[in-house]
Amino acid sequence: MPKTNQQALESRLDGELGSFLAAAGFTPRPELNQYRRSAEEGFQCVIHSWSHYDDISMLEIHVGIRLDAVEGLAFPMTNGLPGFVPDSMTLVTPLAKLRGRRHHRYKIESEKDVEEAVDEIKKWLKEDGLPFLEKYSNLEAMDALFNDQPAKLLPYIHNAANRCLRGITLAKLTGRDNFERLVRIYRQQLELQHATDVTREKYERLVEFLRAYSEN
Repeated sequence: MPKTNQQALESRLDGELGSFLAAAGFTPRPELNQYRRSAEEGFQCVIHSWSHYDDISMLEIHVGIRLDAVEGLAFPMTNGLPGFVPDSMTLVTPLAKLRGRRHHRYKIESEKDVEEAVDEIKKWLKEDGLPFLEKYSNLEAMDALFNDQPAKLLPYIHNAANRCLRGITLAKLTGRDNFERLVRIYRQQLELQHATDVTREKYERLVEFLRAYSEN
């Protein structure tokens, strides 16, 4: 697809979806393909991802939440680039997963396709995406999501190692009395997922740090 056509499609998305999200308090972050709004403990975002091919473009939407306290402790132990520290997120998931789908990519060939896709995206955001962002934009709710059933798959998280790192951090920050039990469960999960030696070493370093950590 010619670059001018790609730009036209992306511009149409920014206009159609951007105005809807602006009304909800989001501001565009085009360098990150995001719309973002501040929350008490971090930020919330809606992410648009384009893949352009010769004859068609594909569009997918994700939603994400950053909890500053979690990211300040856990992100240094991930494989994320240091320059991404202020923009890392505690949870990022395809919007479609909130509706029980693994993923959903829109096939886009024209600006009309963009309009039709945005109509559905806005519906899904109203019904699922924005309520999800509101519900989990605090430590207690995010901790429950990660840690109430630590040995079970968390469908919103693709990277099991990141779930372990952030889960144990959430457990410390919320003062869970089963912290040490969670340490063992997540250690076992890393082994079952065949995490690299480096990842497991970082997990153990994080655990040792959290054991001695105090917010006061």
